Amino acid sequence: MSLLFADARWRDQNLKLLQNLSQSSSILETSVPPNSLPPAEEALIVFDNYLNGPHVLNPFLLRRDVRRLYHSVFSTGQVSASSQALDHLTKHDAFRAFMILAVGSVMLYRSGVHKHHPYGYFLTALQYIDTNILSGGLDSIQDLLLVMRFGIYHHIGTSIWELSMLCMRMCVEKGLHRLPRPAMRCKTSLLQEQLQRRVFWECYMISQYSSITLDRPAAIADRDIQVGLPADADDEEMDAAEASGSFSDLDSFCRATTKPATAGNTEMTVFFYCLRLRRITSKIRTRFQQSNVVPSNVGHALTTDSITVSGRIYADLEELLSELDQWRGSAPIFSNPQGLYHAQEWYDLLLMREKLLLVRKAIDLVPKRNNIPPGDLLLTCVEYAVGTITKFCPLFEQGKITYTRSYFQMLFTAGLSVMFWISVASSHDNEAVGKAADAVKQSEKSLKQMGCEMPDATPYVSVYEALRVHVLGKHNIVSRTTQQTGGYLGQPQSPVHTSPRMSGILHDQSVTHVHHPLDHEPSTYASLLSRDLFGDNTFWNMEVSFLWHSR
Repeated sequence: MSLLFADARWRDQNLKLLQNLSQSSSILETSVPPNSLPPAEEALIVFDNYLNGPHVLNPFLLRRDVRRLYHSVFSTGQVSASSQALDHLTKHDAFRAFMILAVGSVMLYRSGVHKHHPYGYFLTALQYIDTNILSGGLDSIQDLLLVMRFGIYHHIGTSIWELSMLCMRMCVEKGLHRLPRPAMRCKTSLLQEQLQRRVFWECYMISQYSSITLDRPAAIADRDIQVGLPADADDEEMDAAEASGSFSDLDSFCRATTKPATAGNTEMTVFFYCLRLRRITSKIRTRFQQSNVVPSNVGHALTTDSITVSGRIYADLEELLSELDQWRGSAPIFSNPQGLYHAQEWYDLLLMREKLLLVRKAIDLVPKRNNIPPGDLLLTCVEYAVGTITKFCPLFEQGKITYTRSYFQMLFTAGLSVMFWISVASSHDNEAVGKAADAVKQSEKSLKQMGCEMPDATPYVSVYEALRVHVLGKHNIVSRTTQQTGGYLGQPQSPVHTSPRMSGILHDQSVTHVHHPLDHEPSTYASLLSRDLFGDNTFWNMEVSFLWHSR
């Protein structure tokens, strides 16, 4: 990406924008006071929204426990509740009640349906944290998962990746990654064993996503996991199986109740579908680790080793892209969709996001000429980058999906990927460039809207806008000049997408050599780039220095 910033004139004009990226920004949530309990009727809407929204994707709590908690807090049935309603609760129940209010109210608050800020519930929940929060076994892991779910949307004072590592460590200490011992199975109900597996695989899902996003170690290797998946069944079906006494353990229940693909959906359907995606993510991480792909003697020159590396990278890329397509083809279909996680448009977005991540990994590792990746890989990358933008932005504009730092990072990276292609490709057709330019502008619009809600993201929006003006403006000048001289852009044609493996080995020449002034002009800008300000880690950890109890 450094080639995008190689124009000395652009750097001189925008150096302050780049410097602003290294400065701490204000945090919007600092002005939010703690919340008291909402009225019982309003709380019921939030709890129901939690069960119909976040719980669908992340069923690490039992629905009955969530409902029991609501009735425990609001047992009086009063329209208005007060802190007195918490007097009969344990600190743990009070903590969970406010965390569910925090997570469940995010979308409601942002759409104007709920008037109390979710962060206020989070601040109140912190007041009920037990000093022994890490020693409560499965309950403690569930509590941390609630905090992580909220941390997707707001500052929690620490890295989600660090919390995911902690959760997985606790899972391993409890042996949740292993098959349970026969003696323990006799003491554990089917539903409890089901819940343990749901908690473990939830930790796995969020760990895999945060790890590959940051390019950091995974919390656990797939080869170390022995435990099977949860049963594809609703809680009530588990209760009935337990009452029948026909099954000795969860695995025997799973074998006896394996459902065909045409069977109806269950409470676990979306969770299973997204878990399959995270397991593909894990495979991407394993296949594209630097040490596993690129020998230490491979440089930028074309050598026998580099040709072999290219072939291996392209083979893995084709296999994993095919696996992602198969994953998308097996998506569940809901006759009466309820919310984002039942929408086919959301599955399309997940597919584009994962494909973009995959091809970026390949671009990172494939041998390059003059630091420019092969042209066919760039074409593939821009296809998925444009696809990511055009799938996300309509959902965001319609209010079906909300802003998060993860989505901001995804959109920012996709837009830069498109601009990079426009900057280095030597031959474009007007229609392709037009679509790419539209995607860059569409992404900028959504990034600006996110920046209004996340002040710490606004410096990146400013850099993105300056790059867009520079890259698209420069291309427009080139286009007019080329058309006047009867060049390629005056005779538009569709780019030919040859076999990825073959064109990679031959090192496609459809990209130009771009002079890299950073090689000859050491500057403040060069030191900024060396700090990886545009790396994935920056966006995920915007909140690291913001401590939980700083308020």
